[in-house]
Amino acid sequence: MSKRILVLLAASLAAIGIVSVGSAADPPFPATKVGDLFLSVQTVDSSGAMITQVKPGDTVIFRAYSLDPKTKKFLTAPEKRYFYVELPGVANAKFAYAPSGPGATLLYPWTASWTVPSNYQLGTVKFRALVRPKQSPNRGSFSQTPVASSQLTVTNTPQNSPGTGSTESAAMATAPIGLYVDSVNGTRPAGAAPRPVGCTQTNVFHRGEQFVLRAWGFQFSDGAVLDMTNTVDAHFSIAGAPDTVLNWGSHGPTGAKVMFWSNAWNIPTTYPLGNVVVKVAFKTLSGASATFDYPITIIP
Repeated sequence: MSKRILVLLAASLAAIGIVSVGSAADPPFPATKVGDLFLSVQTVDSSGAMITQVKPGDTVIFRAYSLDPKTKKFLTAPEKRYFYVELPGVANAKFAYAPSGPGATLLYPWTASWTVPSNYQLGTVKFRALVRPKQSPNRGSFSQTPVASSQLTVTNTPQNSPGTGSTESAAMATAPIGLYVDSVNGTRPAGAAPRPVGCTQTNVFHRGEQFVLRAWGFQFSDGAVLDMTNTVDAHFSIAGAPDTVLNWGSHGPTGAKVMFWSNAWNIPTTYPLGNVVVKVAFKTLSGASATFDYPITIIP
């Protein structure tokens, strides 16, 4: 693609609200091309509440889904050869196909459980998930977005989820785009006190807090990462609020920044309580489109 075309494309994307605030030198997360298999993993408790910080003795549930970029089909139980979480210093945690199990959703039907040992080293847990189906040499892997505050961390003083989570989601048979979606607590809430630690993963929010959605993904037609050169629409929709355009920008520590999509929504202090499905939508220049139902819970 010529430099002139890239400039014109960037201008047109900016006109509809898709803007970049990062450096061209910052790489997209997790890569510029999709691997053999697309893999998405979240860390939650048994209620489905997303968690980042845990203390020794706590149990973490890893929930996941995997997609084949060629067939666009989701991995199911009979197709698994191996699927596990690699954890530093301890035995691997194996995934089981349990769509109705603790912490699972219809979209994230695979779960693996890990109880943090009482003597486990404090700090960030650099876990990695690995998957391979039967009758195929293809492999997939997943690592956390490299933003320290939102990575799984063992601490003696964890910032616990403020409430129970939701496991509402829609199941999909196939998808032309692979998406990873999560959310963190914003550091500048308009109607509530900031949490002690900002930008930790959570899907349970108080009224008045700042909901920040993060996303990255790939289109399977050519395996390319979703970025400003191939994406014409990226937004999320919430009932009772205007659509929020997702911005392509860099995040993380200086010298190790990566690019992904994000934006914030300040939750009104009068917003209805209960479970809310955030609908995330992407559309590419080639015409591929995908929606992702992301459940959150609003509490007083």
